[in-house]
Amino acid sequence: MVIADRAFSASSSQGIYTLLEAEKEASSIVAQAREYRVKRLKDARTEAAKDISELQARKNSELAAIQNKSVDQDGLIESIQRDTDERLAGIRSQFEQHKNAAVAKLTEAVSWVDGIDL
Repeated sequence: MVIADRAFSASSSQGIYTLLEAEKEASSIVAQAREYRVKRLKDARTEAAKDISELQARKNSELAAIQNKSVDQDGLIESIQRDTDERLAGIRSQFEQHKNAAVAKLTEAVSWVDGIDL
């Protein structure tokens, strides 16, 4: 019986040792999986930050282009306004120069009745 107990004890010790080794290996695999997951999360964050940075730079350059275009349009609007003001001044000047002659011609045309000058 003592021999059987020793054999059982040795086999039991071997089984416990095997279970402990399996547990260590499982712990190691779980630790590696966690480390891999943490690494992947860090990589994803880094990649996302890079993508955000690139997008932000692209949008900032688009905004700058739109702002420059707006400034150019402001200059164009000012130029058109100056041109319009100059043309209106010319038309008013011509009106002032020729209004008396136009009034005289209208008066003559209205006062003319079938060859009789009133």
